[in-house]
Amino acid sequence: MDALFNEMSPLSRVWVFQSDRLLSAEEQVFIKSKLSSFVAAWGTHGTPLHAAFTIKNNCSVVVAVDENIQEASGCSISSLTALFESFGTEFKLSFFDRFSIGHCSNSSVVLSSVDEFKELIKVGKVTEYTLVYNNLIALKQDLDSNWEIPLKQSWQKRYL
Repeated sequence: MDALFNEMSPLSRVWVFQSDRLLSAEEQVFIKSKLSSFVAAWGTHGTPLHAAFTIKNNCSVVVAVDENIQEASGCSISSLTALFESFGTEFKLSFFDRFSIGHCSNSSVVLSSVDEFKELIKVGKVTEYTLVYNNLIALKQDLDSNWEIPLKQSWQKRYL
C-alpha cells in the first residue's frame, strides 16, 4: 500500500492514528491486511473513496483520502474510527490516546506518556530541538513538512 499511498494527491486529507506503543511485525501485517480490504471497499453513500494508507515508525498508521475525487462523509469516517477501535481491542492498545507523545531519541521513535515526557524534559533528555510528531496534520503534503517537527514548534511545547 505504500506505493499507492505515495501516488495519492498531496492535497489528500489524512488521518494519523498513532498507537500508544510500538506495533510488532505481526500486528502490522494484520493491520495492513485488514486496512487493504477496508480501503478497497470504503465508500460514502454508495460512492467509492480513493484512499490508501501507510504505516510509519512502527506506530503510526496514516490513512489518506483524495477528497478532490470524493469527500469522506461522517459515516465513512465513523467506520474508519471503528476499524481502529477494533485494532485496539484485538491488540490491547489504543490509537486514540492523545496523551501518548511520539518523539525521536537516538534515531529511534519513542512513545511516552505526558508524565514521562515531562520527566524527560526535566532531566534534559528531551529539549526544544527534539523531534516530535504532529498527528494533527490534515493533508498528505504535511507529512513531509509539518509532521516531524522540533518540540519548540509543536503543541507539546507547553511542557518545556
